[in-house]
Amino acid sequence: KYRDLVQFEPIESVIQLKDANDLERAFHLLDTYVISDRMAEQLKHMIINQLQFEKATDNKGLLIVGNYGTGKSHLMSVISTIAEREGASQHIQNTAVAETAKEIEGKFKVIRLEIGSVGTSLRDILCSSIEDGLVNMDVDFTFPDFDKITNNKDSLEEMMGLFNEKYPNHGLLVVVDELLDYLRGRKEQELTLDLGFLREVGEISNNTRFRFIAGIQEMLFDNPRF
Repeated sequence: KYRDLVQFEPIESVIQLKDANDLERAFHLLDTYVISDRMAEQLKHMIINQLQFEKATDNKGLLIVGNYGTGKSHLMSVISTIAEREGASQHIQNTAVAETAKEIEGKFKVIRLEIGSVGTSLRDILCSSIEDGLVNMDVDFTFPDFDKITNNKDSLEEMMGLFNEKYPNHGLLVVVDELLDYLRGRKEQELTLDLGFLREVGEISNNTRFRFIAGIQEMLFDNPRF
C-alpha cells in the first residue's frame, strides 16, 4: 500500500508567532523549517551575526520582509526558538546553520507579540508588552510616562541594566509580527512618533544585549509615506 511507504504531514497555511511560546510546538516548527541555500547564508551571516553579543558587531534591529504567505512568522518562530531554547540546534535541518546557531542558542529571554488593529501608540504597545514579559522573568520595571522623558533610549538602557542584574549571561529579544498593518493605520503625527521610537529601539541594540525583530510585508523605508 502506498500509505505504508509514504507519510505526509498536513501543510499548515497559517503559523502564528506565539505558537513558539510552547516548547513542543516550537521544536516542531524548527523540525519542519526548510532552509534554502540563500536562507542559510542570511541566517549565518546576517541574522545570527546581528543577534549574537559575544563579539563586536554593529548590531541593529532586524526587519523580516516578505509578502503574506512567504513564511515570515515561521522564520521568526525559528529564530526566536533558537535564541531561547537550549538544544534547538539539534532540530535544524541544515548542518552549517545548526553549527552557527550555537552562537545564540539558549542565550536570550524572548518576548513575542503580534500587533492587531489598535489605536495605541507603538511605544505603549511595546513598553507594556516588555513590562508584562519582565514580570514573568521576575524583573520589576515600569517605563516612565511618555510626557515625562526627553528620549526613550535612557529608559530602555535602564531596563536592560535591571534585566542583566537578574540574567547576567542572557540577552533580551523582542519579536513583533504584523508591524506594517499597524503602521498603515496610523495618522501622520502618530506615525512620526512610532517610527522615531522604532529608531531608538534599533539603536540601543548597539550597546546593550537588547535585540529587536519585526515582521513586515514590504520594505518599510522604501514606502514614500514612511
